[in-house]
Amino acid sequence: MTKSNYTIGMAGHIDHGKSELTKALTGVETDRLKEEQERKISIELGYAPLYADQEYSLSIIDVPGHEKFIRQMIAGVSSVDHTLLIIAADEGVMPQTVEHIEILNYLEINHAYIVITKVDLVEEELLQLVKDDINHHIENTIFENVPIYCVDSVSRNGIDLLKTDLISTLKRMPEKDHSGFFRMPVDQAFHVHGIGTVVRGTIVKGSITEREQITIKPQEINSEAKSLQQFGQTASEARAGTRTAIALKGVDYHSVRRGDVLTTNNHEASKRIDIKLHISPNLTKAIKQRSPIKFHTGTSEIYGRLILFDRNEIQNANEEVYAQVELDQTVYATRHDYFILRRATPIETIGGGQIINAPAERHRFGTHTVKMLKQQSELSIDEAIIDYIDQKGVAKEKEMVNHLAIDPTDGHEILNTLYEQNKIYFINDLMMTSNWLEKYTQILSTELTNYHNHFPLRQGYPKAEFVQLLPVKAKVGKVIVDHLVDEKYFKQINNCIALPTFTPYIDIDLKDEVDQGLAKLKQDALHVEKFINYFPTVGQDTVVDLQQYLTTTDQVVQLSEELIVSHESFHNAVDQLRKETDDEFTLKEAKEVLSLSRKYLIPLLEKLDELELTKRLENARQWSK
Repeated sequence: MTKSNYTIGMAGHIDHGKSELTKALTGVETDRLKEEQERKISIELGYAPLYADQEYSLSIIDVPGHEKFIRQMIAGVSSVDHTLLIIAADEGVMPQTVEHIEILNYLEINHAYIVITKVDLVEEELLQLVKDDINHHIENTIFENVPIYCVDSVSRNGIDLLKTDLISTLKRMPEKDHSGFFRMPVDQAFHVHGIGTVVRGTIVKGSITEREQITIKPQEINSEAKSLQQFGQTASEARAGTRTAIALKGVDYHSVRRGDVLTTNNHEASKRIDIKLHISPNLTKAIKQRSPIKFHTGTSEIYGRLILFDRNEIQNANEEVYAQVELDQTVYATRHDYFILRRATPIETIGGGQIINAPAERHRFGTHTVKMLKQQSELSIDEAIIDYIDQKGVAKEKEMVNHLAIDPTDGHEILNTLYEQNKIYFINDLMMTSNWLEKYTQILSTELTNYHNHFPLRQGYPKAEFVQLLPVKAKVGKVIVDHLVDEKYFKQINNCIALPTFTPYIDIDLKDEVDQGLAKLKQDALHVEKFINYFPTVGQDTVVDLQQYLTTTDQVVQLSEELIVSHESFHNAVDQLRKETDDEFTLKEAKEVLSLSRKYLIPLLEKLDELELTKRLENARQWSK
């Protein structure tokens, strides 16, 4: 049977008893570093198994409470399923308590308890004051109305009840979805003699098996999971929710650091990220445009700048802002990941929220950008896929699932559903929204109609130019146009595209002059003038179109660049020459039969060769059979 794995995060002010409570619940001392034991504070993340049976595996992360170690705290709680907010009865709510409440609220960790520790040290009246103070600080947060437990880790007062209720609550949680691509933020990397580089973290998505190929982001280091361990026990597979150590093949541990991510997804790392930011209600100083910030997501902490689009500074606390962060280094992050934003100096929490786009494009300053980001932040995954395709115009499935960090299997199923709902359309491996294809099919049709009206003599729009009417690369545009031709939206004649019902024609305003010119051309037989001389009032461009039209409709035959004769005159000449010569004939014989000078005769004979009516020999020509 596959186990369900859940992680509980301890949070709270320094010296409020988190590590003591963890030990009381699990029997494990999480302060393992010598400095931690000497100073009696947690510096690094501590982990301990709480409960395990055939169906469940529950563990605790003890995060540092000291302000200097807030990065470790954020890293620890970024992947938890349930939170215990620890507040000491003899001190009550303290500065780091308030900041931890903020951070957990921004990360939307919706399953939580509040635990008041050291209750044996205070009287009931003081305990009640502490509870009142707590209730004041948790208004409008994830902790409002959650159970409050009173315990003492030394005497074990209330410990058993807390542990029993905690296990019971976790067992009632919805079963985790282990599908999709594997993802594990790294919070520790070290070298083990005889094994090599080992990384630790909590798997937040998917699963991993021994020998599976993985990538370390953002460095793009490809590796293999040589072996897996969970709390010292070898495992063949590890799933979302479990604290896991992974031995990596062919990776120097110096090249892996906290903040990196192990994944099976090819999603691109980001330096520019669109965000939905909730400003802290405790903000004390305005945040100016491009202010230096520290961006926390997963287990990473990256310096950068905050870019605002509808203002030049944030003055009001407790408001919602749509913005962008421009980071000094790339970070692996995906749509809807949670983040915390802190001021670089003086250090304080600016706020937190969810990622909208990662990576993001540069945007222009203005309320239109804010409106666009707000709309994108509210999209469902189906809508996000459609929006991505719509923004691209024409996209490919692999690029889409990588950009949105969707599992390829899930993405393919969603695309099939959207196709069945007639929301997207496929042409070979290209996909576009049905609305986009309909829009540009109509635009192309309108352009063709205008073109036919303006150039009625032409067979159609030159294909190479027609393809460029689409806002895509020429190679992609050609595929789309060919598809529309196959589907009978358009037709192709030679290298031209036309509407299915279109046939080239002579405009009524030209008809009389064309008839007169053709009559004169026929009258001149083979002794013709320049073609343009027969249509003296027709413009140069129109004469070129007319010549092409008359040629394709077999009304004239072009002997050379300048000599064009009527179709009838040409074939009369061919018939006469064939009747009055043998199977082979010379230039002299042809001249005698047709009474033509070399100016007209040479182009005529070369036309016969071109049409394969004759075959040129050394000093003569031979009629084809």
